[in-house]
Amino acid sequence: MHAALIERALGGRIIGAIARDAPEIKAREKPVEKGNNDKVGSSPPPTCASSTVGAEPQRKRGRPRKGEERPKPEPTRLERQTMQNIARLLADLPTACDVGAKKNSKGYKETWIGYKLHIDVASGQIPVACVLTSASVRDSQVAIPLMTMTSARVF
Repeated sequence: MHAALIERALGGRIIGAIARDAPEIKAREKPVEKGNNDKVGSSPPPTCASSTVGAEPQRKRGRPRKGEERPKPEPTRLERQTMQNIARLLADLPTACDVGAKKNSKGYKETWIGYKLHIDVASGQIPVACVLTSASVRDSQVAIPLMTMTSARVF
């Protein structure tokens, strides 16, 4: 239905600009608890590599020795997004209720519990694409999926 509306309203027109915004949506839910590695009752990590048999030795801080190669860190969400399709991009974004924070126009930090609605709007206030995410998701994390969805609907 939404795609038909966009085709009818914007079909054959040149789109001058797409505005992107992410307003907060307050919810009367409890935020989802995040997993914490420092739970009570869990055993502390080993302090010495020789204390555990068969375990990988802990990495030393600082510059690696000559000839030593460190494992590459896992790619970030933005690095992964450049190689994924739209279904995988949207599945990778968190959607549970969470705590979000933004600075208002006066520079004060505002927090809320709920979600964020990331919207791409064409001229004439017609929403072209939108994604609902957790409130804690940064706007840059949703920019690539929104651009992909918008470019598929409007050209």
